[in-house]
Amino acid sequence: MAKNLESKGTLWQRVQSISLTLLLALLLIGFFGFLRYDVSDLEGPYRQSYIDALDQGPQDNLDDLLSQQRENSRELQRNRNLQQDYKASRENAREVMEEISSLHRLSIEQGLKPTEEDVIALANARARFLSAQEQLELANIAVTEGNSRAFELTDDIREQMKVVSQHNIPAIEEFNDVYDSHRVRVAIYKLGIPLPMFLFAAWLVRRHRRSPYRPIFFAFLIATFWEVGVITEEHFPRDYFKYIAIGVAILIVGLFLKYTLKNLSAPPKDLLLRRYRESYEKCRCPRCDFPIRRGILRDVVWGKKGPNLPNITETGHQEESSYCCPSCGTDLFGECDSCQKITHSLLPNCENCGIATPVESLE
Repeated sequence: MAKNLESKGTLWQRVQSISLTLLLALLLIGFFGFLRYDVSDLEGPYRQSYIDALDQGPQDNLDDLLSQQRENSRELQRNRNLQQDYKASRENAREVMEEISSLHRLSIEQGLKPTEEDVIALANARARFLSAQEQLELANIAVTEGNSRAFELTDDIREQMKVVSQHNIPAIEEFNDVYDSHRVRVAIYKLGIPLPMFLFAAWLVRRHRRSPYRPIFFAFLIATFWEVGVITEEHFPRDYFKYIAIGVAILIVGLFLKYTLKNLSAPPKDLLLRRYRESYEKCRCPRCDFPIRRGILRDVVWGKKGPNLPNITETGHQEESSYCCPSCGTDLFGECDSCQKITHSLLPNCENCGIATPVESLE
């Protein structure tokens, strides 16, 4: 039955096989990613076109208020610059007036009468100071009014933006519905390549699960599954995607559970044979896990990890004879039909002559 048993290879070969499988899966994921980005999306709906189809009265009012705000900001900045200029001019006129006044006081203290030119210069300096002071006051008033107007416009704009937002809600909702449909349509187009490839890869893994090339099929399956998941997450609405994701997860877990339960109730031949080999190696009954007590192991002390061989004190009871499990009655060691020597009844080949012997539980 088991003449062509599959070889696991060395540890290095298994590590190399797993590493190359993962690398191939990553390369395929990168390839599908490039393919996804190179596929141009269909032109989607334009959000502003839905808003433009509405009555533009509220938006026009908002645009007018924004225009007034910009104009007021420019005028306010101009008045602030004039305010600084008038303030500098007033300070300059003050300094000139104070210097001329000091000269007049000095002349009077010396008993001299100020000349007519000095009197005219003092009058002109005083006039310049008063003019600069008046202009500065006007600039202060303009700046105050501009600040007040700026606060009023800010409040009006805030209220008008609320009006525009409420007015645009129907158009935005319509756009969102159309855009969601567009994303689903694009996702369907993009899934046209990876989804059939994913199903084909799943069929290959299922159909050729015993093929020596199954790591290639697994890498292909992983890459296509990842690509399908990425496209679904990108294009399907989140409300839909969470149900798709949990549904796929439930399906995968269900399939694995079905496979596990099936192997427990009716294991395949290769799995059953592997269990038999492991049980014989541990000197336990493959059916009920009772210790095998035959030959040198008849009087051995058994621990949690198996027979405690150093505790063997006798070398008797080593004769080869058929043996059945005293717990479940399974025939564990019997006579080979070819060489008539005792061999493992649940393994497919005689350990003495190597001739294949039928195992009923594997049929």
